[in-house]
Amino acid sequence: MSLKTGFANVLKTLRISRGLTHKQMAEASSRGYMSKLEQGLSSPTVDKLTAISDTLGLSPLTLFTLTLSVESGQPIDSLVQRLKADVADLEAHGALKQRGGLFTPKYQCAKGRSVSAAGGCSPFPSS
Repeated sequence: MSLKTGFANVLKTLRISRGLTHKQMAEASSRGYMSKLEQGLSSPTVDKLTAISDTLGLSPLTLFTLTLSVESGQPIDSLVQRLKADVADLEAHGALKQRGGLFTPKYQCAKGRSVSAAGGCSPFPSS
């Protein structure tokens, strides 16, 4: 299964499970575009993925992880462990300290909220 098809399946399943209509999902993007995504005819940009995730009340990482799991057949736990291992390796090699603080969190969010979600996030106090 392709990522596009996997994303389409995940998006439609989550929309229905959340009891959201196409009209309500149109807050993230147009109904036509959302329909194309659910049919596997289009792929979202990172900005659209974030907007869609916010509308679903999820982190973009959750939506993408579910998509990867469906596409690859790998259990979600395996993908999360891989993410943790990759980040730990990057930290161990100093890769996350480079680029002038690019990877320094600028926001702290309430549990379950993404940075771009309306409310629930506030800037970290400056040090």
